[in-house]
Order: sequence, then structure tokens, then C-alpha cells
Amino acid sequence: MPSLGAHATRPIVKMIGKRLAAANTPEELRDEFALAATLLLPSLGTRREEIRLNGIRTVRVGTGNADTTGRGILMFHGGGYVFGRASRYASLGGRYAKAAGAPVYIPEYRLAPDHPCPGAAEDGLQAYKAMLDRYPNDKIAVTGDSAGGGISVATLQAARAEGLPMPSSLVLLSPWLDVSGASESMQTNRNSEILILPETFTRCARWYAGGQDATDPVMSPIYGSLAGLPPTLIQASGNEMLYNDSTRFAARAREEGVDVRLVTEPDMWHVWQLMAPLVREARQAIAQVGDFFDSHLAD
Repeated sequence: MPSLGAHATRPIVKMIGKRLAAANTPEELRDEFALAATLLLPSLGTRREEIRLNGIRTVRVGTGNADTTGRGILMFHGGGYVFGRASRYASLGGRYAKAAGAPVYIPEYRLAPDHPCPGAAEDGLQAYKAMLDRYPNDKIAVTGDSAGGGISVATLQAARAEGLPMPSSLVLLSPWLDVSGASESMQTNRNSEILILPETFTRCARWYAGGQDATDPVMSPIYGSLAGLPPTLIQASGNEMLYNDSTRFAARAREEGVDVRLVTEPDMWHVWQLMAPLVREARQAIAQVGDFFDSHLAD
């Protein structure tokens, strides 16, 4: 049964979803997300600074203890490849930093439609290369939510193609891995999804694709090889339209020899973890992510 916090937060999430769906331009989407992000209260006991990873503006969130472990987490924010800002994800990044004992780096990758695919994926690879310059690969973890999950996988596929070492682990929150929208849940969960509604998916997919084939693995990494990816934790809601992006990825990855754990939360919404200040289930999910990071990151 959902917690009282989840019950109380659901109407707010529904309102945000409707406002995002009513946004007809990228600028309107970004403004609506910026307004909603005021709910993402800072994580106490963390500090953030702006740095550069291979020239990419990046928000680094850390704590005193996290900065001494020699570990680092590369985190790609969500936002349909169109909206979202690294600074708005500092709250979630700070919670990761405390849970995993490692600073979190959140790149400000290029957004569509001004920069359609492969802009975000190219920036992801450059950010990962910069992390390899800072840390041994077994002391790096990669994570992303929604579109950030897609960028995470595309980044590691590109890194593998260049012969670069994989990170210790990968965490995906409600990942968007198929921009073509072929997952069955895109239809079956249309009425249970409350945050990223069909109109928002359709617009963002069109802007990110920019007229290209949406099944290109750079854009939709579920269509690429998954062999060689690091141990992976996926958290997804059984109610969200992207749910089968997660189940399809988990099944394919296991077939290709990847150690994958898929955790399904039946009563939540898309990327409920963002609501950690208000929702107990979100805090529990983040604690699980922290444990996963900690168990795979080298000491």
C-alpha cells in the first residue's frame, strides 16, 4: 500500500503531468519543469559547484566524506532529451552522494530540438572519458533517469565501441530506451501514467529524432548490443508508459550475459525517486541505489 506521502503527492504529480502535456514548445516545457523543480528541495549536508568535463558544463555535488573516497558517479538527468537542467537535479545527486559516499557529476548535455540525436550521446561519451581521466574505471558508476537512462546506455555502448573500460555499475531509473515507442506499455499504461503523458512523449520523441530513424541504437539503445555492460540495477514503475522499456532491456541484457536486477514498484509513477523529500518510497529507492553503488564501486 502506498505511503501517506505518496497519496498526498500524487495529485501534485498529476498536475505537473498535465501542465507538461499542455506545453507546445520546448521553451514552454522547460519553463514548466523549472516550476515543478522548485519541489526538489536541496539535500542537506551537500555542496555543489560548477566544473567542466571535457568542456561540458557540469554540476558536481559532494559531501565532505564523499570527496575522500576516490570514487565518482556520472549522472545524466532526465527530461525527454528536451528539458531538464543539471542544477535542478542537484537534490537527487546530493542524495546519491550521501548514500554512496561519492561525489556526483551531472553534465549539462545538449538538448533537442536545437541539438537532436546524436548530440546528447556525444556529450555523454565525452563526459565519461573525462571521468576516466579522474578515476579508475572500477571506481566510477553511471546512472540516469528517463532520457538520462537512455543517454547512460548509449554512452557505454559508444565507450565499448572505442575499447574503453566499463564502469563498476549502471543504475537506470524509469529509463527511456526506445524513442520509437514500440514498447507495449506505451499503449497499455496510457491511463495509469500520471507524469509524462502521451503528448509529452510524442513531442519529445519527434524533437529528439529530428527526422532520423528512431530505432537507430544511438537514439534508442535497446536496439544495440548490450553485451559487456556492467552490473545493472533498474527501478521502474509498473504503472508508467515506459515500463516495458525496462523489462525488454532487462530480458535482452540477461540473454547477452549482463548481470541485471529489475525492481518494479507497482504503485508509483515515472521517476518517483525525484520526490524523495515528500515520499517514503522514493527515499527507500534511493537507499537501494546507494547500496548497489557501494557494493560495486571499488574501495
